[in-house]
Amino acid sequence: MSIHDSIDEINIRARQISLVNKPEAFQLAESACQLATQSKYNLGYAQGLLNQALALAQSPTFDESMALMRHSLLLGEEHSLREHVVDCLQEIAGAYYAQCQYDLSLQYWSYCLDLSLNITNNEAYIQAHIGIGQIYFAHDDFPSALEHYQQAAEYLPRINNDKLTASLLINLGAVYLSLMQYDKALLALKDGLLQAKKINNHECISESLCLIGQVEWALGIKNSAHKNLQQALKLNKKLNNQWGIAVNLLALGRMSLEKGDDKLSLKYLTLGLSNAMQRSSVNLVLQFEQLLAELAERRGDYKLAFEHLKRFSLGLQTFNNQLSPHKLHAMKMQLEMENARLENDDLRRQRASQHREIQRVERLASYDGLTGILNRRGLEEQGCELFLRQCQSQKSLSVLMIDVDHFKRVNDRCGHPVGDKVLRQIAALLKSGCRQDDLVGRYGGEEFVVLLPNHEGVAATEVGERLRSLVDAWIWSRIHPELSITISVGIASIVDDTSLEALLSRSDQCLYQAKQQGRNRVVV
Repeated sequence: MSIHDSIDEINIRARQISLVNKPEAFQLAESACQLATQSKYNLGYAQGLLNQALALAQSPTFDESMALMRHSLLLGEEHSLREHVVDCLQEIAGAYYAQCQYDLSLQYWSYCLDLSLNITNNEAYIQAHIGIGQIYFAHDDFPSALEHYQQAAEYLPRINNDKLTASLLINLGAVYLSLMQYDKALLALKDGLLQAKKINNHECISESLCLIGQVEWALGIKNSAHKNLQQALKLNKKLNNQWGIAVNLLALGRMSLEKGDDKLSLKYLTLGLSNAMQRSSVNLVLQFEQLLAELAERRGDYKLAFEHLKRFSLGLQTFNNQLSPHKLHAMKMQLEMENARLENDDLRRQRASQHREIQRVERLASYDGLTGILNRRGLEEQGCELFLRQCQSQKSLSVLMIDVDHFKRVNDRCGHPVGDKVLRQIAALLKSGCRQDDLVGRYGGEEFVVLLPNHEGVAATEVGERLRSLVDAWIWSRIHPELSITISVGIASIVDDTSLEALLSRSDQCLYQAKQQGRNRVVV
């Protein structure tokens, strides 16, 4: 067996146990990275980084996990590892979806959809449609969700993947349920349950049972509905699936409310709300708040009902801001374009080539080729527009000027290839520590800039400290055993500045003070 085969086996094992034994999975993936570095096996190293990220994919380490995923994605793009790039895109999109960051999730699913067509990866194509459909579903656009699921279903005969088939059937069942097409829902869900049992996938089994229970309740089959929901709840508790538990409790709470059992409904809904909040599932939290408001009003507790409705209203506003309607419309247009590309091979190749060329030109113009984030030109163009918007609306804006401490030593001691990896990782960490509306770019060399709209004073300082801590805490020995990287941060907020250039200049002065005071610190 070759060293590359050994690394592949380690990575496969790490992926297999990443859900059940995260510490061991992380150690295996780290070992794969070390072996891949020694043997200069790019694919093995990129896969090892992704597997480390999956082992860290939980709330306390989400930022670090995303930084590793982006690093793995960048390596895949750099070395033209297209199947690995698709793998990364799916994992990143899924991770953002789980965190209810739908805008970012949509971007990555869209990229995955496009790339999967170009390389004829039918499984990735199906998964991308499922992912985009779930985003529409979360925004109650059920017809559009159904359209994507049906597009995915057309490709099912081309694959042999029981888990993916079960997932698609379950999603189809869910959208048919929401459209009140109960017969179609029950048929899809029962087929999905059979597929899930065939491969003994407990998560899919529990999800199928929960949805079947809701369909049966709608059809008036009360006893069977309650039995299936309780069975699903028991299975989810065994799996410690917080999201599944919350969904089950929501359904049981709604049923108890309809039956007039206020006491049992309160028990289910209160417990379910706690689970949904732990899972950071905004959509579920909103549904619990709405039902609890209805329950409180029915019990005559109008003050409590108002509190639940207030939280529901504020949460709904935040939720809707996650993904604007024009972006969803843009996705519909893109889907139509993708379908047209499939109708004619010559047209498909021509448009794919044009699409890639447009992306390449745009990226060269505004994005840094090494790190994948905005370059100086992109920062200045988008930053000036942001500066004018904030000034015109009399809103705050802060600039973080960031410098990698003693970066010259990294290049001198470890070599420029290691220095490039450090810059890529810094970019990934900065992106992971910022909001999607913040602008993050490489200003030049080892200097980075972050623009924070609607942040000033303490709030901007907290972001600066968070980014500094992210870089300081990251395990740099993953790249090179001698590495230890820190950053210095200078922060300035709009006062009476007349241009972005003036604001950048003041943040640069603060950065100079941070370096003079010993580095690895934030100065405002």
